[in-house]
Amino acid sequence: MKKISKSVVACLLLVMSPFAAAQAAQTALTFTPRDIPSADQLPIGQLSIMRWKNGIFEPIPFQIDEFDELGLVWFETTKFKRDGKAGIFDQNDQLLLMYEDGGTKRPAVKQPKEGSILAEVEIAPPAGDSQFFYLVRNNSQRSVVRYIEHDPSTGVTRTPYYFLTTDPENELNWEYLGYNGYSGPADASIIDTLKMRMSGGIFLRFARMTLDNDNLKPRRIGFRIGPIRSVMHLETSVVFAGLPVMKLHVQAMRFPDHYEAHSYAKIPTLYRKTVRQPQVSVSVDGNNLIGAKVWTAAGGNLRALVNGEMDEQERQLVERPLSTDDSWILFDSGKGFALLTELLVPEELEGIPLELVYQDDASLKVKPEHYDGQLPNLGYALNGWPEADELNFEVRLLFFDSLEDKPVEEVAALRSGRALQKIIRPVTQ
Repeated sequence: MKKISKSVVACLLLVMSPFAAAQAAQTALTFTPRDIPSADQLPIGQLSIMRWKNGIFEPIPFQIDEFDELGLVWFETTKFKRDGKAGIFDQNDQLLLMYEDGGTKRPAVKQPKEGSILAEVEIAPPAGDSQFFYLVRNNSQRSVVRYIEHDPSTGVTRTPYYFLTTDPENELNWEYLGYNGYSGPADASIIDTLKMRMSGGIFLRFARMTLDNDNLKPRRIGFRIGPIRSVMHLETSVVFAGLPVMKLHVQAMRFPDHYEAHSYAKIPTLYRKTVRQPQVSVSVDGNNLIGAKVWTAAGGNLRALVNGEMDEQERQLVERPLSTDDSWILFDSGKGFALLTELLVPEELEGIPLELVYQDDASLKVKPEHYDGQLPNLGYALNGWPEADELNFEVRLLFFDSLEDKPVEEVAALRSGRALQKIIRPVTQ
């Protein structure tokens, strides 16, 4: 891997620095037509978001993505059916905006000079003042601010919070992650790479095969970038022992403050019959993050300390299984970079056995990787098949600065957005 010079990284992060914000302010907010019924079935081109600030209405960045029948962002190239009508905000379409762009509550008599307000959106944090947003119809003003710069041909992404490069030929292979405010070595990536593995026994459970990033090399068949989120649709054929068994779809999503990977596959009957004790794992491999601390949703008072070898407390943490309805893992480098991970599945697929992936070993090699050692490697392993004939899950990697000496449960709820209360008020003219 070619290292990025300290001076280049320093310049990139200097450009980002005015956007530094508290944990809640780093939250990308998502709404569907069910959240805002007054916008349901309206043309997307007629909708926009404004805030009330300094005595005027002003436009803020927003994005609306249409979805398909599988719960993924719709691309014509996938041949999946659009879930709803083209150009209409309906079904599972998503409206995105940033918490930090909110304003104050408008005086009741105030209206935009153009168009009309459909709804007032209040986002209330556990402490502090609420942020207010206004969904407006038929207003032509648009913000020129874009939080995402992403070029899939080079693999380079820049946002106000992080700088990421990935292999343009294989999105799963991360090459460099830098974060605004991180005090570790600027010329070394915080994360070694992202790791995705699929394994199973072929007919006999002990004759196991494992596919990793390189075997699962995905092909990009769709790309869309907006001011709040970029989405790459990746497709790969899963082949065990020369037998194509299923097609895996992954949507890699970059947000201003985090990264998501949404995976979907239809599980053929043949695959169920031939592959025994299947496992799908997704993890991130830290790059020599000695001294970092790790907590999990199931760990209670257990806390892992990364030092290059597994101790008793770390082994106990691994033995406490996570669940698909409470899966967070919290990581703090102690150097101005922290990470909250979550694995989410649809309600109908909940209950799949979920195992914590955690390795703290300075000498262990788990390819693919740029640097030897798992310091640490942490993530999730889904074991077995769901009752449904679908494999459908998403992994979220949420970046922030530190725990700020708050209880880990509180930090996890705040950074994930679960602690934010959304209050939607329709506005009648």
